[in-house]
Amino acid sequence: MTKPIDTSRREFLRNASVLSVAGSIGAPFALNLFAMNVAAASTLTSDYKALVCIYLAGGNDSANMVIATDTPSWTTYQAARGNSIALPQANLLPIVPNTPKVDAVGTRSFALHPGMAPLQTLFDAGRAAIVANVGTLIEPIADKVAYRDSAIQKPFSLFSHSDQTSQWHSADPSKPIYGWGGRMGDMLKSSNTMQNFSSISVTGNTVFLAGETLNQYQINSNGSAVAIGGMTNLFGINNSPLRTIITTPTSGNIFEMDHAAVVQRAIAAQADLNTVMQSTATTVPAPTQYTAYYNYQANNPLATQLQTVARIIAGQTALGAHRQVFYIGLGGFDTHNGQLAGHGDLMARLAHALAYFDGVLATLPVGDMRNNVTVFTASDFGRTFASNGSGTDHGWGGHHFVVGGAVRGREIYGEFPQTAVSNTGTGIDNPRDIGSGSLIPGISVDQYAGTLARWFGLSPAEMTAVFPNLANFPVQDLGFMV
Repeated sequence: MTKPIDTSRREFLRNASVLSVAGSIGAPFALNLFAMNVAAASTLTSDYKALVCIYLAGGNDSANMVIATDTPSWTTYQAARGNSIALPQANLLPIVPNTPKVDAVGTRSFALHPGMAPLQTLFDAGRAAIVANVGTLIEPIADKVAYRDSAIQKPFSLFSHSDQTSQWHSADPSKPIYGWGGRMGDMLKSSNTMQNFSSISVTGNTVFLAGETLNQYQINSNGSAVAIGGMTNLFGINNSPLRTIITTPTSGNIFEMDHAAVVQRAIAAQADLNTVMQSTATTVPAPTQYTAYYNYQANNPLATQLQTVARIIAGQTALGAHRQVFYIGLGGFDTHNGQLAGHGDLMARLAHALAYFDGVLATLPVGDMRNNVTVFTASDFGRTFASNGSGTDHGWGGHHFVVGGAVRGREIYGEFPQTAVSNTGTGIDNPRDIGSGSLIPGISVDQYAGTLARWFGLSPAEMTAVFPNLANFPVQDLGFMV
């Protein structure tokens, strides 16, 4: 096993950058720092790992994604969800965890949404796991009695899309403009020759990938770099007068020189990425169409984003990459109405895309990368267990998938909540239900993310820096990664 990068060495590289200004006669600071890190990278890690976050924007109704089907749970599910959004039991896809789930209800049984057959296959093969009832927390909240205790710290603005998204992405209330994906990139960027490609978003700017020292690299779903605004065409013309002006300093002013260096590096990075994308255009197959909710074939934009990620992973040698964090998104999860069809189609897209990506990773030109790449889902929040008529409202805790060869799969991690709605008088009174089946999370985002970060290579000290609230939880590694 490759030894994790020593924290003190990273700190040395970070602090030593101040010397490059003094030692550079007529050379911009940014370029010297880049050159220094290129030289240092060759002595660091030689393995490769990637984390891929799929953000389900809008708040995924995970109670219709993973369903408890034992008799007490199913009876309550039907009563709470009604005919408008309850799924037909005969259509569900059974899954059997290796470790049986037994609680006060008895032995639990589970199934997936009918549109998720490809993910059922991954789960049965031990390549996918479910992490139950995850959500934003500052410290553990045992039940609704504790929730009402003013001494217990709670996430701010629960049930707000923007605020809960911010807290999922940041995991550090003191630094809401930086994300835990970006801060991991800060920690591990020195293992990459081209540090520009340490944190890559395929779906626009995101707090999740905002580092304190590292900027995220943004690309389109087809792998084209998001160029400096208004300059896309001009950068492709070698004799462009404007390109010459903005990339050639005319004085010794350090700010002008650094600005030119940044622009030059952006142009070079775009060229490097384009080379990789051209070289992998035929070696990474495009996704097939998926079967949409109404049983017709359609293109899957989520799978297309994952194809782009796979092509970059295939070009890891050319990019000198050893640690990369990717962010892609799938919207449409704010299902206050019309949920049965809309959410069903989203489930089909998600399962199809995950299975496509798993298959592609097995056949990349650089070899089978399935053990080196872990995909995980995230979302604003879960949704209420009770139906509001034809949909569900904003909730709190929700279930998530982790997929990859390094995942201890075919398991459900955490306490799978009893299916109950306490304020309707039906079923079991769940102590975590704060109303309408909105559940206090049993697992924090910090525990979920920290387990991924540990596999990714962060040291205990680095994990404390990235996840300051993690120390509040007695279990800091949930065990779903090898």
